[in-house]
Amino acid sequence: MPEFLVVRLHSAAAGTLGAAAEWIVMDGSGARRGNVQSGPLDLAPAASAGRKVIVLVPGTDALLAEPVLPVKSGAKLAQVVPFALEEHLAADVEDLHFAVGKRETRPGTPVTVVSHARMQAWQALLADAGLHADAVYPETAALPETTNAITLLIDGARVYVRRPDTPGAVLDVQPLIEALQLALASGEEAREHVTIYVSEDDYERERELLEGLREFTASLQLKLLPDGPLPLLAANIVHGAPVNLLQGRYQAKRKLQMSFAPWRYAGVLAGVFLVTHLGLKSWQYFHYRGQEARLDAQITEVYQQLMPGAPLPDPSGARRLVEARLNQLRGTGPVSGMMTTLATLGEALGQTPEVNIEALAYRNNTTDLRVLAPSVDVLDKIRQTASEHGLDAKIESASPRDSKFEGRLQFKNPGA
Repeated sequence: MPEFLVVRLHSAAAGTLGAAAEWIVMDGSGARRGNVQSGPLDLAPAASAGRKVIVLVPGTDALLAEPVLPVKSGAKLAQVVPFALEEHLAADVEDLHFAVGKRETRPGTPVTVVSHARMQAWQALLADAGLHADAVYPETAALPETTNAITLLIDGARVYVRRPDTPGAVLDVQPLIEALQLALASGEEAREHVTIYVSEDDYERERELLEGLREFTASLQLKLLPDGPLPLLAANIVHGAPVNLLQGRYQAKRKLQMSFAPWRYAGVLAGVFLVTHLGLKSWQYFHYRGQEARLDAQITEVYQQLMPGAPLPDPSGARRLVEARLNQLRGTGPVSGMMTTLATLGEALGQTPEVNIEALAYRNNTTDLRVLAPSVDVLDKIRQTASEHGLDAKIESASPRDSKFEGRLQFKNPGA
């Protein structure tokens, strides 16, 4: 199961960014794989090895909206978004970065707006710490949604709010009671169901105020966060599919490398197969080269025995000369007994190329042959072939030698 390192950046003060952060490791099911860590941002990369890195940035610096846009896509949709949100923006469109998501069940298209200055500051902060982010989301995009209820997250001086089927928002208002009044104001007289997530420290500090909300709500659930908001936000962001701010000029540059990760095992297997294939082909090449060299030596040896004193040609030339001579002898009338025997032997040995001739002698129409053959059956095959051509052939002896058989054969011409 894949794992994620979720890093939450904190604002050091209004209008400035600090290097303070907290982080936690989660698996794909949203279960935590360790405790929440906090400290300087440059300590976080040690936990990023082999994990996808998700960065949560302050929600006060981002606007989440869902404008109803024309059915367009790609560059055309990106051109329409700024004009659709122009009335809700306090800065010039040219100074803002618009990240667009996919339209789902609701009619609006999810859009996240952040200033270019903030995006550049966050990227510089991550680069200085040696942290490579795969996705960057506002922490307001990680707020859980409660069916038919308002969800509030109290984190120190800030109140995060999310209503059903609407994007999350953050209120940085003091005192807390005013922030809660704004978050719960719906313009309707009917009371609403409310779920509040709050750290143990914040709850103890504001216990009386929070418990007092029960008389103003239809129902109130208070859920304490022993380790603060990060585990809740991290679990929700792993399961959800919010709008990644790393789009356009800010797109993550190592996405291509990640796309190959699922194929690395197939690549390793392919490499092993290639090396094995090349090794086998190399072995076959040298094996057959060795066999060819042994056959050339045998051809040369037979040529010297058949044509003593003749100039020694190359092995292929020697073979052609012997074959030409045997064919010539087959096509003539009566020939000497030795030539007849040699022609017959040439044909018999041609059917058994694995035989090595060690000695050959001819006297009084009788040819004595000593060979080294792989089996007695091969010796008998030579005898049968000679007999079929009218020679009186017999095996005089066959004895094992070097995992083969040394055979002595005798061939006589008819009437000898």
